[in-house]
Amino acid sequence: MKKRAVLLIIILSILLITLSIFSIYAAGNAKTISFEDVTNFILKGTTGDTFKDTILGHCRVPPVLAAIFIGIGFAGAGLMLQTLFRNLLASPGTVGITHGVFLMVAFVIFIDSFSQLFKALILNICPPYYLHVVAGWIGGIISMILLIIIASIVRDSDGVIIVSLCLSYFYWGVTSYLIANATEIQLQQYVEFAMFASLSGINDITQDIIIGICTVVFVIGAIFLIKPLNALLFGEKYAKSFGVSIKKVRIAILSFSSFIVGSIIPFIGPLTFLGLLAPYMARPLIKTSDHKYLMPVAML
Repeated sequence: MKKRAVLLIIILSILLITLSIFSIYAAGNAKTISFEDVTNFILKGTTGDTFKDTILGHCRVPPVLAAIFIGIGFAGAGLMLQTLFRNLLASPGTVGITHGVFLMVAFVIFIDSFSQLFKALILNICPPYYLHVVAGWIGGIISMILLIIIASIVRDSDGVIIVSLCLSYFYWGVTSYLIANATEIQLQQYVEFAMFASLSGINDITQDIIIGICTVVFVIGAIFLIKPLNALLFGEKYAKSFGVSIKKVRIAILSFSSFIVGSIIPFIGPLTFLGLLAPYMARPLIKTSDHKYLMPVAML
């Protein structure tokens, strides 16, 4: 089993690297950009042509790097939540994180006073186009805090997911009310952000750095949670018998999941189905529930 898992991880890593290189070198409609141009841009930071530098630096490289980080983050979060709730349908969207992010962005778009407040908050810190990103982060943080409170009060995991679902419906209810009373311009802004998932908004290496740092922090947290996650596979009573603090582990999983989802969604929109799909695809490939192997395979 160990040899199979290691071989699969190597194959998926090679596939990931190959597809990434292909996406940077061959993808896109700019036929004037040659293999040599891309190589010079990667090694020297410039092709010698400003127009080609703009295409590579804003349209090709950033989305590819972001796609890798986003896949790792969503897959890891989805797997952790599915293990915690012992439910293959558990995902960042199920526990209300996604809707919490969208609700805060809706506040900024639909309520002028909120918009002015956020603009004042980020004026000296971030560029104006980061307004929705900062709002999404705050929405993710609020969702995380509420989930931690729920996890510390409700005893069993089924209860946590039921309350989280209700919270998610509440978020969507408030968002629906704001949508119903919005102007046409406000609706267009919200639809562009919340209805269509796309990597086209990733057009700056700074965004990759932010997403990458958040992903690294998440992965480090996930590594420390591998043993507790394996214990949870046999049920909470079994995990308790091995000295696992269910409440602390539950809070840690929800915290890291909320953190990574709240960090990514503001940049790309509702792409959280990856958190549901990737672990589901990984299980029949790896044929083991050991998170030591399942986690990297799901992420890759």
